[in-house]
Amino acid sequence: MVTVFAGLVIIFFCAQPVQAQINKDYSFSLCPQFGFLYGHAEEIVYPTNTKADLLSLLLWDLKPVFYYGFLMDFSPVKPLESQGFFLDLSMKFGIPGPSGVMEDRDWQSIENTELTNFSSHDNITKEIFLLDFSAGYSFPFFKALLVKTFINISYMKFHFNGENGYGIYARETPEYSGIYAPINDNPKKWSATGKMISYSQEWFYAAPGVSVGYGYKDFFLAEISFMITPLVLCVDHDEHITMNKEFRDNMMGGVMIEPGLKISFAASKWMSVFCDVSWRYVSGTRGPTYIRAPIGIGDYEKAGEAGAGLSMLNTALMLKVKF
Repeated sequence: MVTVFAGLVIIFFCAQPVQAQINKDYSFSLCPQFGFLYGHAEEIVYPTNTKADLLSLLLWDLKPVFYYGFLMDFSPVKPLESQGFFLDLSMKFGIPGPSGVMEDRDWQSIENTELTNFSSHDNITKEIFLLDFSAGYSFPFFKALLVKTFINISYMKFHFNGENGYGIYARETPEYSGIYAPINDNPKKWSATGKMISYSQEWFYAAPGVSVGYGYKDFFLAEISFMITPLVLCVDHDEHITMNKEFRDNMMGGVMIEPGLKISFAASKWMSVFCDVSWRYVSGTRGPTYIRAPIGIGDYEKAGEAGAGLSMLNTALMLKVKF
């Protein structure tokens, strides 16, 4: 990741002479950014012959995960005075560490929709990487209003470990019948230490968006934005260590929405301070799931249908420096 960052910075600075020759009404900007993510990722398994709407739901906390990164921007020098196109490239790198809990719920009964299994584990975030590229056009009105239309292409990767924890499992009576006693009726209880489960998600989507802003000269600008798209892809990988089973899911569709708010203040002609808040929500993404056991051995076999989701608040502080 450091190599990628260094390469992009070199390209960024080398492009400045080209920018000056093409159009002096445009500028490049580099924005270091720091912030945190708060929410959860969802891992879903759909039923084949059980009564409930879901067979399994795992919620992986992001509560919170701090990150660092940068944003590069090519846009009009005076966006409230002249229209023009713009390009943004943003990268965020999550800081590994504890980020809440992972909760696993199962509904395995063939006769009712009652919860049968529950477990809770420490959630350890191992990796988060967010890449967003936007291209669009901005239109000023009355030197105070700014309207932007754009396309955003995004890639996201999350990797978590569920460690330690405890579980409560309803009794199956008789065994292998698919009929369960209530989960509070003398259930099986257990606790464990160490790594129990590993899970990763990779997301891809392309979304149209629009933003509307109000500004005062070159000193202040506040923008609200909104994106929505059904063009969503997700690939995930799950390793259940204790069961020695491995799952891969290939999913698509659903809907992604992202409202956002950005406020900036100019500290000087070439420097601004930004505050950025947005909420990224993905739901309804689903597709086939494949299983193999033991982990890392043999071929995958189709084993039903899976889903994935995401609900994530992003807050960031950025320092924008124009060149």
